[in-house]
Amino acid sequence: MKRANVQRKTAVRCDDCQAIFTAEIENDGDVFLIGMGDRCGCGGTEFRSFA
Repeated sequence: MKRANVQRKTAVRCDDCQAIFTAEIENDGDVFLIGMGDRCGCGGTEFRSFA
């Protein structure tokens, strides 16, 4: 599914468990984990870009 408001793709790390994901950062700053939505498997919803 193509998301219309995607700004860029990057790698992010979950603030809670430190898991690493590829993600799309939307124009409004929201993070969408590719293949997972907006939540880490641990339940975390805060991510930091590092790539």
